[in-house]
Amino acid sequence: MMDQIQHDFIIIREVKLHIAEIGTGSTAVVFLHGFPEIWYSWRHQMVAAAAAGYRAICPDLRGCGFSDPHPHPPNASFEDFVEDIIGILDFLHIPKAFLVGKDFGSWIAYLVSLFFPAKVAGIVSLAVPFLPPKPKRYRDLPEGFYIFRWKESGRAEADFGRFDVKTVLYIHSLL
Repeated sequence: MMDQIQHDFIIIREVKLHIAEIGTGSTAVVFLHGFPEIWYSWRHQMVAAAAAGYRAICPDLRGCGFSDPHPHPPNASFEDFVEDIIGILDFLHIPKAFLVGKDFGSWIAYLVSLFFPAKVAGIVSLAVPFLPPKPKRYRDLPEGFYIFRWKESGRAEADFGRFDVKTVLYIHSLL
């Protein structure tokens, strides 16, 4: 059934986003991957959701996988991801969806539900508890933690550049 996952590209707010989708149910489940991940992380759950009668959708978030990065990286924010999800729902004519987020994707699910509650049927969050937003939440994380390390331009590319794509995809398939 994995081969039945359809792939498409849509433009949302100047960014070309890759969308993986399977199922034709009237209720949609949008899977939001963590960082650094891609839609492929959710492939088994997408197939299971479709088999249970749901429409399963998983975008590569902007800057990940086959989706384009933010056109102006210094201006990027979580709000861009939130607007992308709303744009995807509107483009696909989905009035309300369940959001399933893991890691970084959980923050996006939380924010979508806070800013656009009428668009959210429910949330499942993995690996990140809901904490009300507050400034400097991450100030006590250890030096070198990836959130800080990869803020530096070119650092993530250098870290991942040590591996070829085939190795990265193989390691990812083991997760």
